[in-house]
Amino acid sequence: MMSAAAVMASSAFANGKKNVGKETDREPFDRGISRKSSCFIPKGTVGAGVSVSYNTYSLGNGLGDAGYSALFSLIQDVHGNMMSFGISPFASYFLADNLAVGARFDYNRASLGLDNASLSLMNDMNFSLQGFRYFKHTYTGSIMLRNYIPFGNSRRFAMFTEVRATGGYGQAKTYKIVENENVGTYQDIYNFELGLVPGIAAFITNEVAFEISVGLLGFNYQKVVQLTNQVERSEMENSGANFKVNLLSIGFGLSFYIPTSNIKFKSDRK
Repeated sequence: MMSAAAVMASSAFANGKKNVGKETDREPFDRGISRKSSCFIPKGTVGAGVSVSYNTYSLGNGLGDAGYSALFSLIQDVHGNMMSFGISPFASYFLADNLAVGARFDYNRASLGLDNASLSLMNDMNFSLQGFRYFKHTYTGSIMLRNYIPFGNSRRFAMFTEVRATGGYGQAKTYKIVENENVGTYQDIYNFELGLVPGIAAFITNEVAFEISVGLLGFNYQKVVQLTNQVERSEMENSGANFKVNLLSIGFGLSFYIPTSNIKFKSDRK
């Protein structure tokens, strides 16, 4: 006859095997990533929009200011101004629900004028710069593919991921005014970039959305041909990849989504 302890041990062993079997046969946990998301923007929609940026800075013109001091007083007596401007119109067409293909055009312009700046390294080592000017403008075109991912079943808020192939041309010049003549360097700039741009879209009205995007990943190539004083010619090429949030590439814009004749947006976005 088996003792009571042996019967309990045998029962526990049998129950253990049964529990192990249940754990092995259980279905894997499903996070729902592969499930079809709700329709944020339907197939056949035409989208268009524009992003605009403008910045201006005035250096060393504060009230009672004898100059601008920075970098632990190394750079002093800075007087000048800086300006940047950019505009980016774009258009897209939705090949499928939440998936669009499109094109965009970018124009960017920047200028810097320094009337005076001095660099003090030591008591007997000082450098000064006067009448310095810098100007640059670029034209770029992009082909893009954008995919929207709604927040749950929301039809008002969504994330998007955009892949861009960009090519462009620009010109820049750096010069000084010496005896009423411009002396400096002129550049022709050619660039190509393949980038990943994530962002967030929020519908303000039924057809108008506000968007925020930021450059995250990019592979770029650039070639610069420069001519100094209309005599010396040189070329420079550089290429590379980056994987970081570029705060200087944050974009704000408005997009307009126009349904085709056989598509109508519902008025109750949530």
